[in-house]
Amino acid sequence: MRIIAVIAALLAFAAGPALAQGAPDAARQNHLDLAGRYLELTQGGEIMKQMRGQLEEGYAESGLPADQRAWMVEIFADMFAEVMTATMVELRDDVADSFTVQELETAIAFYGSPIGRSVIRKQVEINLEIQRVMMPLLVPRMTELMEKFCLRFDCAALGEAAAKQGR
Repeated sequence: MRIIAVIAALLAFAAGPALAQGAPDAARQNHLDLAGRYLELTQGGEIMKQMRGQLEEGYAESGLPADQRAWMVEIFADMFAEVMTATMVELRDDVADSFTVQELETAIAFYGSPIGRSVIRKQVEINLEIQRVMMPLLVPRMTELMEKFCLRFDCAALGEAAAKQGR
């Protein structure tokens, strides 16, 4: 009987901190909600539409039959939306920790306005253009870097480590 009482006391003691970590207080919940709204405005809806348009344009030039292009666009758009939604959930606490309530409220007011939505659309377009310009510049440099690495180190070991990590 004494063992049960000790176990119950230990469980009650251990449960205290866990319960304290449960739901955030009202101020923190408001901060988290603002962070979520900020992420939705800056990374969500409109960007998803633009990404779908980019996929449609990219696959239009692929030479695939129409039904295969449509399937690929649909699958990639859904996958991208799923990943972005999960990413926003993961980043919400970080955003709340990085920005003050006032900063989030101000950003939300701006990005929720017509001018703010226009800025977001243009930022996405510029980011896509940056990627387009950057890739041809990055690939030869990465190739050169790996050649230098392989001259100095054992590339077979690097390949084995990468293979193990991929499993």
